[in-house]
Amino acid sequence: MVLIFWSHLDWQHANTDLAHKPIRSLATLSWQYPAAGVTKINTDGCQNGETSRIAAGAVLRSSSGMWIKGFAANIGYGQVLDAELWGIFYGLKSAWDMGCSDVVLESDSAIAVHLLNKTVDALHPLATLLWGCQDYIKKCWGCSIYHVYCECNMVADRLANLGSCLDLGL
Repeated sequence: MVLIFWSHLDWQHANTDLAHKPIRSLATLSWQYPAAGVTKINTDGCQNGETSRIAAGAVLRSSSGMWIKGFAANIGYGQVLDAELWGIFYGLKSAWDMGCSDVVLESDSAIAVHLLNKTVDALHPLATLLWGCQDYIKKCWGCSIYHVYCECNMVADRLANLGSCLDLGL
């Protein structure tokens, strides 16, 4: 039998991490106002798991938070990524058609945001839709796209869910 003798300093050193818990902070997740002169587009897509029907929704808001435009669309059948990208496409198209010069687009789909920020291979099954979105992003305007948590995107989520109850179309 081996006996190990610890001094109080050894014990204190070994338990330092346990005695000092990390400092935690509480963060509120909610929609954030854009900078002055910037239009914010929040988009979302959804899929009914039983029927594979997909829908998209988006809302465009000014820097004061006022609604400029919103839409809900029943897209038909597909995957949820299809719905997310159609929501982004129609959101960007709406902002461009309205003459917005500086936009920030937020989506709660990290995959969609990742795909839009990289070069898309022609063999990708969603290449045409991705290229359409990227063409709007690259137009002669200030356009940035970000991933946000779903808690920051609740209005677009509700619009997408509404779209799934509508007739086919925008």
